[in-house]
Amino acid sequence: MRCLIEQQVLEPALSALARIAQTRAPAAVLQGVLIEAERGQVTLSAYDYDVALRMTVEASVVDPGGVVLPAKLFAELVRRLPKGTVDVATIAPHHLSASIDVGTTHAELHGFDPEEFPELPDMKGIAPVELSAKTLVEAVESVGYAAAKENAARPILEGVYVGYEGGKLIWMATDGLRLARVSQTVDREMSIRCTIPRRALTELTRLLDADHDAPLQVYQSASYVMFAWDNVQLFGRLYQGEYPDTSRVMPREFAAVCRVERRRLEEAIERVTILAENERHTVLLYVKDGVLELTSRSAERGHAREEVPLVEFKGEEVKISLNARYVLDTLSAAESSKTMQMQVARDRRSALFSDESDNVHLISAILTRD
Repeated sequence: MRCLIEQQVLEPALSALARIAQTRAPAAVLQGVLIEAERGQVTLSAYDYDVALRMTVEASVVDPGGVVLPAKLFAELVRRLPKGTVDVATIAPHHLSASIDVGTTHAELHGFDPEEFPELPDMKGIAPVELSAKTLVEAVESVGYAAAKENAARPILEGVYVGYEGGKLIWMATDGLRLARVSQTVDREMSIRCTIPRRALTELTRLLDADHDAPLQVYQSASYVMFAWDNVQLFGRLYQGEYPDTSRVMPREFAAVCRVERRRLEEAIERVTILAENERHTVLLYVKDGVLELTSRSAERGHAREEVPLVEFKGEEVKISLNARYVLDTLSAAESSKTMQMQVARDRRSALFSDESDNVHLISAILTRD
């Protein structure tokens, strides 16, 4: 195999692929990127059984063929190469290594047999659902933060649920202590219902341009989901089983309902969090007529108090302790809203935040003596 690719084209593709290839993969070949050259283009693939990425770039193919090269090493090398045409060629007689040449720079990388690289999931025959990049990125950024970072007992909580329900596309994530739910109105019925790994969606948002409202195709099989646009295909292995019924944890009755300026609350929380004690970053929120009082304290560092004026208020005076980091994550996810509504459950076990698009974010309370 021999192909010629511009460094400015190859470098960003390899950077993305190297994030997929795992250095602790179960098989050494999965630490590599599969390079397949044929008919004026090169297809690059990385796969770790949970997430896969395939990208096709323009190239001048001198000799068709393939090889697997160590992804992170190859990406780092190309990143440091001078701009120009990168000449990638396998080395005879076994063609399991490749030379990389740009101008006077020459390097050789030991690789793997492309026959050892596993086939990516087959999505042939599956009718796709079309979504805009902007719609998808907004949803993932609004709920992804609430997915569990790691949950061995309930791994499905590490994913983001998406499903079509009554004219709306529902996105949801929870780690058991907080929950985020986004509803997006769509103009057609969609056959989609699955729980996607947060890691796959995080990579998707990194690859997509949120400001560009380009369409992308979503394919769902029994085990995988594939997002396809331009010359890119990103796969995520789906979590099996039913996503938890979160309706049971949503409060129905509220002791107090108030509305506050989102940015002003965010700044106040950031300040009082500096003195919040322990890893839960506990901050006491005291909702009363006209003002939201925030208090944090530490036996070693001191205490802080700040008042944020309320735009609206109804109900009774109530106190609730929350993890300040969770509140900040919620406010950051709703950064397009000027105001946020906060509802304190009558049993004081949770607080429900809603943005101006009626997306909801639930945070469980921290039990304190206050």
